[in-house]
Amino acid sequence: MANRNKVWGQTHIRVNGKEYTTAGKSSMELGGIKRDEQEADHRAGMFSEATKSSKIECDVLVTADVSLVELAAIDDATVTFEADTGQTYVVRHAYSGEIISVTEGKAKVVFMGPPAEEMRIG
Repeated sequence: MANRNKVWGQTHIRVNGKEYTTAGKSSMELGGIKRDEQEADHRAGMFSEATKSSKIECDVLVTADVSLVELAAIDDATVTFEADTGQTYVVRHAYSGEIISVTEGKAKVVFMGPPAEEMRIG
């Protein structure tokens, strides 16, 4: 059982089961329903909804076994975002969403797709 006092610190990112070594500071936007305020003449509290994509950003450490071309070509993958506190999120049908850039041995990679699903154990 996870310690209730532990705060999310490390993340494991897998693409179709292959884990990539990341340089920390990975981030995720869950996607899902976004609500926008809609103004009305005589009533407050109105809104409209739109479904937004999920977005995972990470810096992959570029080692001999990492192909930047393969990362850039991802267009229908299952991306898993797993925290060291036990939470796991999955983005199905994910794709490489931006041009990959490399700085000092780190490739900035962005995966996007449908809203992330939270995986619950038990």
